[in-house]
Amino acid sequence: MSVTIVTLHDAVCDFLEKTVAPRFKLKTANADGDVSIVAPQIIRTGFPMPKSLDSDVSDDEIFPFIMPRIRHVKNIKNERQSTATIDLHFGVYDPGQYDADGILIDDGSGYRDLWNLIESTRQSLFETMTIDNKFRIVEDVFDADMYPEQIYPYWEGWLRTEWHILYPRTAWEENLFQ
Repeated sequence: MSVTIVTLHDAVCDFLEKTVAPRFKLKTANADGDVSIVAPQIIRTGFPMPKSLDSDVSDDEIFPFIMPRIRHVKNIKNERQSTATIDLHFGVYDPGQYDADGILIDDGSGYRDLWNLIESTRQSLFETMTIDNKFRIVEDVFDADMYPEQIYPYWEGWLRTEWHILYPRTAWEENLFQ
């Protein structure tokens, strides 16, 4: 398999599906407002796919999610490698908690699930450091935040990572010892 930015993206998605998503059970809701608990889905397309008008899946059911997105790639001067920036976008659904009388209280606690998901991802990436024996995270680059405006009952945030990508082997290197 070649070492490209797209294979890095796919490797990050696979890593998240195996390592991070199974650790969580978070709220989601269907079109009728029925709340259930699910693991976050990994959205591989870089954006949530639009739902058709006659779909049985509500927009709420997109949540919770982790969505890796390729941001940019740059060469490192005088080295045979590049770095690739991958942003991870996170979304959770949390309308609040029910009190003893069964009344839903918007307690603003959804940020906790969001930050737990972001922090678990950070820890997993830096514990592993290398994915698929090809892609190594740049230790000095990590940034995470919530989006400034949250749209109740959804909580969204992001983190930014940078990865080393080796250059492909040249034809000269391929033919050197043949």
